[in-house]
Formats: sequence, C-alpha cells, structure tokens
Amino acid sequence: MKTKVILIMLAVSVILIGCNQQETLKTSELVHKAADIKEETKEIPPVVQEPKGPTSTTTGLPIDEDDTESNSFAVMVENSPNARPHTGLANADIVYEMEVEGNVTRFLAIFNDDIPDKIGPVRSSRHYYLPVVESWNVPYIHYGGSPQAYDRLKSLSVPSIDGMTNGTYFRRDSSRYAPHNAYLHTNQLRDFEMEPINGKFKFNKETDYSDASPAKALNITYNNFTHITYDYVSEENIYQRSLEGAAHVDRETGDQIEVSNVVVMYAAHQAIPGDSSGRIDITLTTQGEAVYFSNGEVVEGTWKYEDNKIRYYVEDEIISLTPGKTWIQVVNASKKGNVSY
Repeated sequence: MKTKVILIMLAVSVILIGCNQQETLKTSELVHKAADIKEETKEIPPVVQEPKGPTSTTTGLPIDEDDTESNSFAVMVENSPNARPHTGLANADIVYEMEVEGNVTRFLAIFNDDIPDKIGPVRSSRHYYLPVVESWNVPYIHYGGSPQAYDRLKSLSVPSIDGMTNGTYFRRDSSRYAPHNAYLHTNQLRDFEMEPINGKFKFNKETDYSDASPAKALNITYNNFTHITYDYVSEENIYQRSLEGAAHVDRETGDQIEVSNVVVMYAAHQAIPGDSSGRIDITLTTQGEAVYFSNGEVVEGTWKYEDNKIRYYVEDEIISLTPGKTWIQVVNASKKGNVSY
C-alpha cells in the first residue's frame, strides 16, 4: 500500500515539474518576443514635430516670441577693390548685387535678424535699387547718389538717410581714403518701427522640385574686378562665397560669408543716353528668367514685377527657399554665358 502511494506521489511530481517547465518555456518565449518587439521598435526613428512659432520675414528662421521690435533697414555697400574687405556684410539677411558704372558692382544689403555695430563702406544710391527697397518696406541708407537716384528718391515711399546731408550716423575710417571709408554705426540709428514685407519667396526646408539637378558650385563673372564663386558645403547645407579666388570674409571677424540660398536673376542692362559718367539702367520692373540654388541643387524659374514686388517663381508657384540668408545676383540678360554651374 505504501509503495502504491509513493508511486502516485512521484507521478504527480513529474506532471507538476513538466507543467512548470512548459510554463517556464512559454514565459521565456514571451520574454524573447517582447525583447524582439522592443528591438524592432528601436529601429524605427520617432517622428519629431518641428516647433511651430514666429519666424523671421527675411530668413524664415525661428525668432523669439517676445522679440516683437524691428529695426530693419537697407544699406548701399560699396564693392570696388578699394572697399574690400567689407564690414558687417556677412550679417545681412538679404543681399542684392548689381552692376554700376566703372566696371564694379554694388550691394543693397537688408538687415533684420542680426544687426552688426558697423557696416560699410557705405556708398551712393542708384535709381534701379529703389524699387527693391520699396518692395521690402524698409528704410534706405546711402551716402550720396546719382542724379537719377536723387530724382527717384523724391517719391520714395519709405524713409531714407543720406550721409551727404546727415552725417550723424556715419564715421570716417582713417585707415582708408575717401570715398571708400564712410561707415554706418548702427547704435546711432533710431528705431524706425517698420516691419519688412516679403511676398517675394517662401521658406520651406522640405521643398523638393522635380526638375532640380545637383549643383555644387556657382561661378559668376561680372567684369575684370568681380569674379564670384559659391561652393556648396553639404555637411552644413550652406554656400560659401569667394571673391576674386579668395574667401569673401568680413573685415572685423575674418569669417567667410555663408548663405543658404543664391538666386541668379537675369535682367536687361543698358547705358543711360547722354550720361557723362557712363551710368547704366537695369530694368527690374518687368519680368525675366531666374535660377535658384538651394540644398546643393539648382532649378530654373522666372521673376516678375507685380504689385510693387519682385516675385520669384518655379512652375508658376512662388519659390520656396531654405531658411537662412539669401543673396540675389542680378546679371545682364545678354551675358548668361558669364554664369556657370
């Protein structure tokens, strides 16, 4: 009898042990499966929503919600060999480069996000820059002007400051000789309380154009004194600007000019009849072809002057550029061969 009881107890023990082993195996399998699921989950990157908030009108970059004041303005900056290197130009959000008489170019630099203490050398106005100034709705700062510019300035729709008649905001740099040594000191400027108006292009870093093609470098020859190169740096997604084969750097900081976008805008150039100084006219109140460089790619489009603004298009839609600084190179429409990429 005792032997029978012992045998029954042993049989029950074997059954219980087997059940426990099966439960242990099932538990182990579940643990492994959970681990596998966890590993698979790790391989899927989380979707990160970009913070939505106010962005700059001139760069598309985020700005502080509390920073509601604006002291934007546009400045004429010289680019003759005697004016180089420049001061403060690297800080500009938007820069238009156009030809003037004398085989040189001149910059219209728009400052909004990052205003340096000193900008220059500041030079005289030309009339064909003024529609651009008005379209941005920013005060205009210059040092002198051509007869055509002074005539057009009479009807300018935004405030202007002329260093020839108001030297309060300027200082001469004794290390350079006139007229290449007038510098704007921005701490002297009053707040014009004018917000810039864009409407010319949009900012969107996700834009992908079907007709875009790779373009890692852009070369522009304006004249014997102005050869420009933009080299794309993929690691930083920016273009570094060079002038006359050397890095185009800021005089104060030594930093090379870096931008997110370059626009080549083709426009008609013609000599002004009877002008003894050989001044020119550039037609920016019509329309023409344009080429856009952003994210290491190039896409062709158009520009059109409408509603008092120069707007830029691709496939009949306003161009979307990468948030950041933008340089606009206005090139003679009859000299497209001077542009290569």
